[in-house]
Amino acid sequence: MDEKTKADIYDEEFFNNLQMAKTLISQIRSRRDKEICKKWIQKLCGLKSDDAVVKKNRNSFFKYMLQIVNKAAQKDSLSPQYDKKGNEDDELHFMSKWSADNRTYIAVKPLPGQGALVYMAVSSDPKLGWNHQ
Repeated sequence: MDEKTKADIYDEEFFNNLQMAKTLISQIRSRRDKEICKKWIQKLCGLKSDDAVVKKNRNSFFKYMLQIVNKAAQKDSLSPQYDKKGNEDDELHFMSKWSADNRTYIAVKPLPGQGALVYMAVSSDPKLGWNHQ
């Protein structure tokens, strides 16, 4: 097999990998991750050489990149992108609680649409004076 034939085979393999990349990237949810993938593919497409070794190395890197993208796409497909939207009528309330021995205090304040603010304090001696119930 001469060098030109090898180069043609590597170009065909690269084209097939491009088609596979389009499918895999469409399965990734993160817009930022998609942009990173597209930038790397643009760099690979911009690599101009007639040398079969360069094309072989380009394809080796691309195959490795596709393995990583495939893992990311599978991970995204296993986990939901968003939590279920709660009922807006349900009110979230501040909660605080002391432990029975008055050594531990916990307070939780919901932050609608963002999560919660949690504060926890622990003392080895409940007589330190920070218990102001």
